[in-house]
Amino acid sequence: MKVRVDRLVGEHLPYGHLMDQFWSPLTNTLEAPYGGSLENRMRFSFDVLRAIRERVGERFLVGIRYVADETLAGGISAEEGVEISKRLKNSGLVDFLNVIRGHVDTDSGLADMIPLMGMKSAAHLEFAGEIRKTTDFPTFHAGRIQDVATARYAIEAGKVDMVGMTRAHMADPHIVRKIIERREEEIRPCVGATYCLDRIYQGGAAFCIHNAATGREETMPHIIRMAGKKRKIVIVGAGPGGLEAARIAGERGHDVRVFEAMHVPGGQIRLTAQNPRRKEMIGIVDWRMSQCERLGVNFSFNTWADVDTVTAENPDVVIVATGGMPDTEVLSEGNEHVVSSWDIISGDVKPGKNVLIFDDAGDHAALQAAETIAQTGAKVEIVTPDRAFAPEVMGMNLVPYMRALQKLDATFTVTYRLESVRRDGTELVATFGSDYGGVHKEKRYDQVVVNHGIVPMDELYFELRPLSTNGGEVNYEQLLEGKPQTVERNPGGRFKLFRIGDAVSSRNTHAAIYDALRIMKDI
Repeated sequence: MKVRVDRLVGEHLPYGHLMDQFWSPLTNTLEAPYGGSLENRMRFSFDVLRAIRERVGERFLVGIRYVADETLAGGISAEEGVEISKRLKNSGLVDFLNVIRGHVDTDSGLADMIPLMGMKSAAHLEFAGEIRKTTDFPTFHAGRIQDVATARYAIEAGKVDMVGMTRAHMADPHIVRKIIERREEEIRPCVGATYCLDRIYQGGAAFCIHNAATGREETMPHIIRMAGKKRKIVIVGAGPGGLEAARIAGERGHDVRVFEAMHVPGGQIRLTAQNPRRKEMIGIVDWRMSQCERLGVNFSFNTWADVDTVTAENPDVVIVATGGMPDTEVLSEGNEHVVSSWDIISGDVKPGKNVLIFDDAGDHAALQAAETIAQTGAKVEIVTPDRAFAPEVMGMNLVPYMRALQKLDATFTVTYRLESVRRDGTELVATFGSDYGGVHKEKRYDQVVVNHGIVPMDELYFELRPLSTNGGEVNYEQLLEGKPQTVERNPGGRFKLFRIGDAVSSRNTHAAIYDALRIMKDI
């Protein structure tokens, strides 16, 4: 098929970087001809845009994504941003504007510019609309417009001419196709976790927290195809990994049964969503449940699945997604005196008044527990043996925690390891050492919370192994290459057996979903 292209489109992104640094009085301290007046500060940008236009010609649409208000004292103001917008339009060098608001020089500024879950949706849309109204020029905008309804409003209300939905398209690259086919209810939602952006700002690949195919298109499919043969699939556990396994098995056309010990699905996601700021995470569960319902997946809740429960289904494949439980057995003495971060988040244990949180996992659970405790007015100290706290949370996601915890006067202490806890009357005496050696100190608290990751709940997996054809084994070379699993250890076995997520080892939501995808896509 031949496609005629009338005009090509390109966009230059200076925001927060070189061009904007010339525009901003905060960063441009040059003298004329490139510093001083706004005309001088924009001179470099026009030089660049003129060179681009000369290179690409008139058939190429050229746009610019830029900051029209830095929201910083002494920086580009909203008024100056309007003037910049007018000058860009009148230059004749660009065909459209792409407006953003804020600054990127700090994690906090970046999070405000590109809001994450718990922050305002479409936070800068009205501002972009004012630029569009003032300039009467084609205007684009992107900034946490995460759903079709908001995007539709932005266009129909005349706020902008085109909407950018970057993270939303990472969650579901087929948004447009599903809109055209009137399948909007099937769109995988962006939950604003911002796992994608946090990863790239730490030098990683931009993976979506709950679409494990994004960024892995060479080995992982976005569209799940029907299997050649219908099989009976039994999945034990309805956390994010188990639900993803069920969804994919359903898409493959299999007969799927999911057993879940709780009365509701979601696993640890339900703990995460206890924090009002992170309640959107439940969208990971809700979307999968709606897809499983569409695909005819059968669920049995309030069911503790054992070997007899599983084998009674005569399965061809069994997926153990039973997750794990908090690991608090980490001290040389006094493990009986500590509680877990889950205990605090779930509300099973009431927060103390003077609390130590020992965080040896560096993930969300410790900070979420700290925020829960600090909101009661308690004194909270978060201690980690690492040289930096909460490395798994990453920069943008750390912002709302720090805004909350600093206001509540929480204390962060790095490079100390909790070694033991003993009771002395109504107090708990915590003994600390250091991985760097030569340190021994004691402090007193009335509650000690330990966050040390997960111990797999893998008893069922090991009980099922002798009954399986593959002995529960995974070929890791095939797994890494995205190929089907072909291990056969026991020809007399009754089914193939795999385990995923925290049932293997302590890991995160993305990893559990990725486990499910790369195992199930070929079954």
